[in-house]
Amino acid sequence: AQVQTLEDLVFTGNPLQQQYVKEEYWQAEVKSRLRSLKKLDDHFAVLKILCEKDEKLRPFRRQNRTTPNTSVVEQSAKDEGDSDEWDRPIEFVFSLISNSVGLGNVWRFPFLAANNGGGAFLIPYFILYFLIGAPLYYLELALGQFSSRGPAKVFMLSKGWQGIGFAMIINSVFTMLYYNVVISWALFYFILSFRKRLLWADCDNWWNTCDCFVPGGTGRPQSCPDPKNYDQNMTMNVTFINETKKTPATAEFYNILLLGKSDGLENFGVPGRYYALVLLGAWIIVCLCIIRGVKSSGKVAYFTAVFPYIVLLILIIQSATLKGASDGIKFYIIPKTEKIGEFSTWQAAATQVFFSLSLSFGSLIAYSSSNKFNNNFFKQMCIVVLCDCFTGIFAGFTVFSTIGFLAKELNTSVSDYAKSSGPGLAFITYPEAITKMSASPFFSIIFFLMLLALGLGSQFALTDVPVTSLCELYPRLKNKRSYVAITTCVTAYFVSLPFTCPGGYYWFELIQEYAAALSMVVVGFFEVICVSYIYGFNRFMNNVKMMLGKRVAEYYLFLTWNVTAPLLMLVVIISSLIQAKPLKSENYLFPTWSIAIGWIIFILCIIPIPIAYVVNYIKEYQQLRREESSVAISHGTDDHLNYTQNYEEKPRYLQAFLRNNAPADDWGPKKNMNHIGPYRHLNKNLQTINGYPVITENVLVDSSLAAKQPKLSVFPLIGGPLRHAPIPIIIEDIVQY
Repeated sequence: AQVQTLEDLVFTGNPLQQQYVKEEYWQAEVKSRLRSLKKLDDHFAVLKILCEKDEKLRPFRRQNRTTPNTSVVEQSAKDEGDSDEWDRPIEFVFSLISNSVGLGNVWRFPFLAANNGGGAFLIPYFILYFLIGAPLYYLELALGQFSSRGPAKVFMLSKGWQGIGFAMIINSVFTMLYYNVVISWALFYFILSFRKRLLWADCDNWWNTCDCFVPGGTGRPQSCPDPKNYDQNMTMNVTFINETKKTPATAEFYNILLLGKSDGLENFGVPGRYYALVLLGAWIIVCLCIIRGVKSSGKVAYFTAVFPYIVLLILIIQSATLKGASDGIKFYIIPKTEKIGEFSTWQAAATQVFFSLSLSFGSLIAYSSSNKFNNNFFKQMCIVVLCDCFTGIFAGFTVFSTIGFLAKELNTSVSDYAKSSGPGLAFITYPEAITKMSASPFFSIIFFLMLLALGLGSQFALTDVPVTSLCELYPRLKNKRSYVAITTCVTAYFVSLPFTCPGGYYWFELIQEYAAALSMVVVGFFEVICVSYIYGFNRFMNNVKMMLGKRVAEYYLFLTWNVTAPLLMLVVIISSLIQAKPLKSENYLFPTWSIAIGWIIFILCIIPIPIAYVVNYIKEYQQLRREESSVAISHGTDDHLNYTQNYEEKPRYLQAFLRNNAPADDWGPKKNMNHIGPYRHLNKNLQTINGYPVITENVLVDSSLAAKQPKLSVFPLIGGPLRHAPIPIIIEDIVQY
């Protein structure tokens, strides 16, 4: 039908049109292209063509038949190749799963659940997951895919709010510094798993103390005296062991050998030799996998997304057979209703939602910016959200069944044991469960390989954010991405090296609490306000329609973006600030000066938002003062005029405010092939000759055609020797699909 409409337009149009297309050459060319169009399964967008007078058309037609405008075409190809694209959509899905389903689902989620009422934690978690998490996930994917820009430039949709992107970058940098420390722990365990006897399976090691205990096995090291072997009347110079204070062998391996933990921040010490080496190894792995961007990380995602589920399934079957596992599962699924009314529970749930889905880090925007313009990100989002939610719950059953077993062996309650394990929960309880399995070295290898896969999947995305942002802010670095990646990883290693000191673990907890917790909620709050209220919900949904053909999930997003998400996030932020408590790690209370440093870190994570807004407002105000008349702003589309009309009737400060909240002049899809509808003015290849527009590249509404026909680099209706020739035409209208 579209082809027939085009034939009617060209060959049966008004007399003026017929006069301009009567020449045999042009009829042959157009008919040839029409015949090829009929053979294609793709639906071409209908472009109405009006040819100019024959004397103006002839020189371009004759002269350029064999001499294409290669400079324009090469420049166009260069512009289109500014950003990498995923080789396959499945790589994008697996990368999202690897990014979202990370270590937080294994070692952070069970820890938060244990400290917030067990099953009671699941209620606010699910509520906030689908009222805040899923809508923001949709928003960030749509932003990145529509603009094909990273977090550094994607918020040009409102000039004054570009600080949101820089806040995301800072959040990502702080998180990647301490997150790779956890990966180095998994790497340390993984290397030491290639032994017949696991070093954390017993107490006969040089680092074990006399309090060492193996649940279900023998106790302390042989060098320690046993008080049962002595008569009560004997007098000996020995130190007896406190039988009520027992420490599992796995806990001593983790705290003494791996961390070398001191008694506080004051006793900082020097980096541990082996600890520093495994951290170096972790950064080398990250660097090698992100050095080529999504081209390399997308291939690794096949493994990092699938392998963890296989191992988790094996572990949950094994742990369910342990004695006392039912007690841990009951603690996990039975809610303590009194915890639901506490703001701390909701704050922890909100933090975990952001952490689990990797919101406010900029990684989702960076990943989706490498998508094709018409990629159906909504279906991909649904898959990832369900996988992430399922994995957290699934891993919780594995953790708590193991906690129930260890609590029974130690003759203590499940809640007390879970709280005493801290963030090292996965490195104490899981290894303990592995020692109870036959062929424990094999299970230890695959388990810690799973932790490496979970951690690296998220770490790739976190590290990719500053690398991509640097290349985006400084275009000269785009062709030197590998050097930028290497420099970033080397710098990050030396900055994170203090974490390997005896007192570094406390700095690890400090940054984890203040840099990757409440700050993410604050950034997410301003993000949804900027898009839904400043940029406009209706305008953004029109952008989604340009990509997907319809306004997907419009009513759900209208409710969440405009009402529930900002309201709930605001409540969480205010309650968290009011009810802030001193930070505590097991029995260690952080000093006041360290808490002050923590709040400074928190401010650093969000300060770019107000700074960027104020700085840009001052620039707009000064620009207004320099203008001779009221304001002369020229936007390329009618879509921006609602910000600029009637400025002469408004005070200067209000004019600057409106300008500050308006989209940047070059806001829109980055790639020329996607400059359609209200963004046609952004097409860099729309040139003029003698005042007439010249098309030197595809101007397509259905961008799936460009994805399937990458070799068609000029207007699709002209073929043969004129494929790369500049053809003077006037686009009267573009029929939206």
